[in-house]
Amino acid sequence: MRIRRIAAVARFELLSVVKRWSYLIATFGLPVFLAVVSGTVLGVQTYFLSQRAAESSEFGLVDEAGIVDRSAFEDRDGAKVWTANANDVVLYDNRDAATKDLESGRLRAVYVVGKDYLSSGEVRAIQSEKTPLLSMRGTTIEPLLRSLLRKSLVEGHLDADVQERVLSPAYFVRSRLGPEGDQVIELDEALDLLVRTTIPLFLGILLLTALLSASGYLVQTVSTDKESKIVEVLLSSVTPEEILAGKLFGLGAAGLVQFAVWSSMVVFVALTASAAFASVVSIPWQALGVAPLLFILGYLFLGSLMLATAALGANAAESQKLTMGWAMLAILPLMVLVILLDEPNGILGQVMTWIPFTSPLTVIIRLAVDSSGIAWWEVVGSMAVLVVSTWVSIRIGARLFRVGFLLTGSRPSLGELWRQAR
Repeated sequence: MRIRRIAAVARFELLSVVKRWSYLIATFGLPVFLAVVSGTVLGVQTYFLSQRAAESSEFGLVDEAGIVDRSAFEDRDGAKVWTANANDVVLYDNRDAATKDLESGRLRAVYVVGKDYLSSGEVRAIQSEKTPLLSMRGTTIEPLLRSLLRKSLVEGHLDADVQERVLSPAYFVRSRLGPEGDQVIELDEALDLLVRTTIPLFLGILLLTALLSASGYLVQTVSTDKESKIVEVLLSSVTPEEILAGKLFGLGAAGLVQFAVWSSMVVFVALTASAAFASVVSIPWQALGVAPLLFILGYLFLGSLMLATAALGANAAESQKLTMGWAMLAILPLMVLVILLDEPNGILGQVMTWIPFTSPLTVIIRLAVDSSGIAWWEVVGSMAVLVVSTWVSIRIGARLFRVGFLLTGSRPSLGELWRQAR
C-alpha cells in the first residue's frame, strides 16, 4: 500500500465531512446546547427547591396513645416544638386543633398516633390539598418520627447500654481476610473499590458511543459512494486496500474529533472528581493512561470491519444493520463484567486480553481493578494483536469492499465472499 495515496484519500474524506454544516453544528453546537439546557434546568430546580425550603417546614403530631416522650419538646410561643434536621414538629393535644392549622397552611402534614398504636403500630399521616404531591421534607420527617417513637417506647424501661443498642442495634464494620489475619476495610478502601469498578464501565460506554457515532459516517459515505459510482473510478488508479485504509483514517479522525468534543465535558467532570478524591482513593492512572491508545487501536480495527461490511449492504439501512454486530462484540467484556471484576486476572480475563474484539476493554478492566496482576508484556501484546488484526482486516476487508462495490444491485453469495476473502 502506498502511504501517499492513503493520505490523499484520508484527507479528502476528512475534509468532506468536517466542512459540512451538520457536522459542525453536531460537533460544537450540541455540547453548548446541552450545557445551556442543563444549566437552565439546574437553575430552575435550584430556585424551585429554595422557594420550597423557604415555605413552612412545620409538621403536627397528635399523641392519642400518650406514649411520646415530651422531654424532647421545648416550649416555643405557647406550643410544644421538637426541632430535628431543620424540621419543626408541633405537639398537639387533640386532632381538631392540628387539623385547623393544617387547613390554614401552617403545617405540611399532621401525624396522628392512634390509641391502638401499641397493638397496631399505625400512625396516620394527614395532608391537606395544598400539600405538594412530591414533598422532600415529607420524606425526611418520617424516619425522624420513627426514631422519636422508638426512643419513647424504651425510655425508662431498659438500661442505658441496652437502650442504645435497641435504638441503634448494629454498626457493620466489614473486613477482609488476608495473609496476616482479617483487616478492616475502611471507607477509603470501599470508595477506592467503587472508583476502580466504575471507571471500566464508564470507559466501555464511551467506546460504544464512539463506535456508534462513527458508524453513521462510515455507512453514509459508503452508501453515497455506491450510488455515485465514484469508487469504481478510483479502483483504476488506487488499490482497494488504499481506499479502505484512507477512508478508515479520514472518517475515523472525523468521528474521533466529534466524540472528543462531546466527551470533553464528561471527562472534565471526571477529572475534577478524581482530583477531589485523590487524597482519599487511589486513581487507576495506568488504566486511564493506556485507555486512549487502546481506544484508537480498537476503533481502527472495528472501523475497518464496519467499512468492509457496510459495502455489502444493498442500502444504507441494511448496511447499518450489518455494522451493528461489530459494536456489540466490542462491549462483550461489559456483559461478563461481574466475572472480570471478581477475577480480573483469571482464565477468562487472560483469554479475552488476546482477542482483538475484547482486548481494549479487558485490558482497561484488569489495569483498573488489579494492575499488579497483569504483566507489561500482556498490555503491549494486546496492542500488537490489535495492530496486526487491523492490518489483516484491511487486507481481507478490501477484497470484500471491492466485491460490494462491483456487484452493485446484486447481493454477493457466501461462496463468493469466502473466495474473495481467501
